[in-house]
Amino acid sequence: MTVSENRPNLPPSSRVLTLVGLILILTFFLDFLVRLTSPQLGNAEVQLTLLNDLIDRGVIPLIGLSLIYAGFWFHLYTKPPLVADTQDDKELRAAWQDPKFWTFVFASLLGLMFLLIIPFHYAKTGDVIQKALDQVDAEWTRNKATIDQQLNQVKLEEQQWQAIGKDPTQLDQLLNNPQMPPQQKAALTQLKKDPQVLKQNVDARVKQLQQQQTQVAGQLADAEKRKADVIKRAEGERSMTRLRAGIRGILLAIAFASIGWTGLRDSSN
Repeated sequence: MTVSENRPNLPPSSRVLTLVGLILILTFFLDFLVRLTSPQLGNAEVQLTLLNDLIDRGVIPLIGLSLIYAGFWFHLYTKPPLVADTQDDKELRAAWQDPKFWTFVFASLLGLMFLLIIPFHYAKTGDVIQKALDQVDAEWTRNKATIDQQLNQVKLEEQQWQAIGKDPTQLDQLLNNPQMPPQQKAALTQLKKDPQVLKQNVDARVKQLQQQQTQVAGQLADAEKRKADVIKRAEGERSMTRLRAGIRGILLAIAFASIGWTGLRDSSN
């Protein structure tokens, strides 16, 4: 038997299906091989994006393998009986020499790959969301420290003015403070000369400080609410992302395994 007799003579339709399937598979893997060379691949967010894209675009090699599978069996059922393989030819040809065998093994390995992606995606999603939550918590801590400082300053000034209202002689301590601005010191000097005006100003300032204290406390409450909303959204996004990736990964694994196992079973018959 010559070499030309051993070469498969695929019908045009079968060749087209096989070629298109190979192009889809090669395009899928070449794209991700290029992305694996990215210098930012050590970033957890980049890794999660890569895993998400693998799962989202996993249908591309699935379509490619389906076309190759269809091409194989289209050729099997359309080739003339005169050129059909004899039983002796099938026995002489080992399984690893048949391209269909390796195609279906490759499909089974892809099913295993998408099944193994699920726990990696689960862990990487947790890392990325936890990093985002840590950033939110750090920002919240800084904002809370700033708000607490403002609140303490307002409370301290309120206590000072209340003390002045109860004991006007404490006004001298403020006037003797070298850090007091000259304009404020001049205003306090005028207030000291008129106790009635001093009392009115003390009451007005205390009321103003109490309003500021309420506003600062409101800012703190709003910040706490925003933090709780961000955490709730992040946890919901983490659950939905994991669920979505898990379902798609399992379905892809089942589809690839079905092509691989069905093809291997039919090839052996």
